[in-house]
Amino acid sequence: MLTGHHLIYFAPETWDGLWRNRQQLMSLFARCNQVLYVEEIPRLKKVVKKVRQGTLSVSDFKRPPVRQVAESLFVFQYPLLGAHNNRPVLRYLTDWARRSALKKTLTSLKVEKPIVWIHRPEMVDMIDELPDWSMLIYHVVDEYSAYGGQSSASRQRTAEREQKLMEIADVVVVVSDELYKSKSPYNPNTYLVRNGVNFDAFDRALKDDFLPDVFQTIPQPRLGYSGSIGDRLDFEMLTEVALHHTDWSLVFLGADNVSPRARKQWEALKSLPNVYELGPVSADQVPYFVKGFNVGLMPYIQNNFSHNISPLKLYDYLAAGLPIACIDIPAVQDFAAHIHIAKNPQDFACALKSALADSSEERKRERIDLAKQNTWEARVDQLSKIIERHLV
Repeated sequence: MLTGHHLIYFAPETWDGLWRNRQQLMSLFARCNQVLYVEEIPRLKKVVKKVRQGTLSVSDFKRPPVRQVAESLFVFQYPLLGAHNNRPVLRYLTDWARRSALKKTLTSLKVEKPIVWIHRPEMVDMIDELPDWSMLIYHVVDEYSAYGGQSSASRQRTAEREQKLMEIADVVVVVSDELYKSKSPYNPNTYLVRNGVNFDAFDRALKDDFLPDVFQTIPQPRLGYSGSIGDRLDFEMLTEVALHHTDWSLVFLGADNVSPRARKQWEALKSLPNVYELGPVSADQVPYFVKGFNVGLMPYIQNNFSHNISPLKLYDYLAAGLPIACIDIPAVQDFAAHIHIAKNPQDFACALKSALADSSEERKRERIDLAKQNTWEARVDQLSKIIERHLV
């Protein structure tokens, strides 16, 4: 593993939010390196809204900018007074507040020649604020221009920023074959490093008899989804499944991030008597909930977004030994022998029936063994070799 370096990871969310690849990777890199995980920049509109709602107090504005979450792992929060806004004069002051707070933190942690890890195209505007780095890594986990809710002009800006970032970066890391095809022409040092799984966490859960109490009230078979609940899910398809198979329980584990555009469809789905919304749980509890499923669901809308993803839940479900039903997307083709793939929404119920029948102990063991080949530790080793190859 890479050893003895300073890493700064600029993330699009908080450390304590839904655990994704960045928290997993940085937790492991921190075993042999000093890691500073920089949380998302607060937005002025959200800060003002929370103040009006009374969910922010004076103490929140005085919070320490950095906290230590492990021996060599630190999490930095931008000051609320540095919240991002679009008013020119105010923006000058808030930009200064953010730069000043980050600079003081880097000085206090004695950060020198860091490996800088950037996650989103809009972060290209921050590059001039960063310290003298030894390497700049751009880590692409989605086709960002395919995110919902963007105007055509916004999509174009995202694409332009991303192209600039890819040209500047020393290394570009992508998580799927489709992203590699679209990004590698912009940077010769583009590498495919797929997502992975915390295999040990699932192994412990499977060996433990504990099952969350909520499952006592949810009849089997339980067709479960774990992850962020948002517009990428095909709620209409799932509603048809729930309506026509009332003996199946559809279970959703994760935060509700559904936009107003899809809110009506989601509300209609979860109003059905055989649909269960469990809400989010901490990362260490996820394996105990997932093992309570009979089938793992990957019910995506087939579009440009899902065409480019590398779902973490794929590896989680495999580590739990679950049969998986998935809509046809490129990310699952290498696992086709272990997944029940629906070519289109009309075939999804058939894929579910096939998955329910695929529950033998032998097949379960095959899926677990496959997950064991795709651990985060293996991904960190792969990334370490890439970084060492390109370090100045």
